Amino acid sequence: AFAHSFFGGSDDSFNRTQTQSIGNYVIELLVNPSKPMIGKDTSFLFRITSDTGDELIELPVSFSIFKDGNPVFSHPNNFTLVRQGHYDFDYVFSEPGKYLLFVDIKDIFYTFNTLNSVFEVNVEVPIAERIYNLLLTFMMNYYYIYIPLAALIGISFIVRSRRRRNNIKKVNE
Repeated sequence: AFAHSFFGGSDDSFNRTQTQSIGNYVIELLVNPSKPMIGKDTSFLFRITSDTGDELIELPVSFSIFKDGNPVFSHPNNFTLVRQGHYDFDYVFSEPGKYLLFVDIKDIFYTFNTLNSVFEVNVEVPIAERIYNLLLTFMMNYYYIYIPLAALIGISFIVRSRRRRNNIKKVNE
């Protein structure tokens, strides 16, 4: 029931659903959050229907995730029964980058073949971690700028505080 609220329309820009037709099936994928981050739980919500819109009672489907041609989540030939056309699973990505999500459908209703579909998933680094990495890179690569600058600011602060003390002593005397 929850999937219908996510898959309400066909406007991809509105609900961020990716839709593909393969054989006699239509696969709708919603990735939540729409921009997956490393180290965070990502939900994959699927809706599979026939191309005529019929809900399917049970359909064997296999899911695999690959990065750079290597499997990171894979159970080859281990098909899951998708019941009532809906299926979801969670995954936590450990590295940023472009991933491919393979969906293999064992077509038990029409052709008796295995149909393959591929979805692209881009995983990002959280913004706080990106800022930290940029600062760290700056500190490591440009130390010859900020160390003398910090020294000048420190010397300036010391000189000002000594002048203030001397001015206060002169006023008090």
